[in-house]
Amino acid sequence: MKKPFVAVAMAAVMGACALSVAVAPVTAQAETIKSFVKIDKPAEGAPLLLVTPEVSLSLLTAGGVQEPRSDWSKAAQGHLSTAMTAALKGKKYAVSEVALDTYEDPRALQMLKLNDEVVSAIAWQQVPALRLPTKTTFDWTLGSGIQTLVPASLAGNPPRYALFLNCKGSYQSSAKAALNVGMALLGGPMQFGGQGLQATLVDLNTGQVVWYQFSGVASGTDIREAEGAVSAVEKLFKDLPL
Repeated sequence: MKKPFVAVAMAAVMGACALSVAVAPVTAQAETIKSFVKIDKPAEGAPLLLVTPEVSLSLLTAGGVQEPRSDWSKAAQGHLSTAMTAALKGKKYAVSEVALDTYEDPRALQMLKLNDEVVSAIAWQQVPALRLPTKTTFDWTLGSGIQTLVPASLAGNPPRYALFLNCKGSYQSSAKAALNVGMALLGGPMQFGGQGLQATLVDLNTGQVVWYQFSGVASGTDIREAEGAVSAVEKLFKDLPL
């Protein structure tokens, strides 16, 4: 599934945020907005639904072109999924993972599209310069139709919450890295690769988004490897209300 809205939102968070700080540093630092609502922590052993992460990684060439790399995306997807499952099981939850491509019900597919748009809207709202002035509370919802995402196999013990993750970004080529070194010496413009994770926790009973988090992958952390994925997920889950 393609996620144009998420791509735009991530560009806003990773790029426009820097612009907003440069234009109005005091405002950008002073204004913070909640990205969660308080929930009661589920009991030990409670079921949780994990939607397999959607990952899109590319190679940033010397010419500044991003070439999609499906092998990198698949590797990172597997490692992030494993890291998320392990982290949640470490919290004593019963995790059930479902792949995006297993959904066939048109209603479920529409809910996935709606989730994309809501996540994008939340991401825009995190940027002070782009924030809607009348949107002052974290009250995002996908509606009751969210229940169509619960697999029939879990009907006997349905999970209360579903966790979604989207990852987009690029890694620079060796030629691009060398070019950046030269640009740095000459004082010219530089372009670097980078990756970002966006996660949401949704109440499957009401459709309410109860937690959102954007996390940039730290420099030197490679989510295409198991160790890097674990590190990235630990950072992402730092304030997870579960």
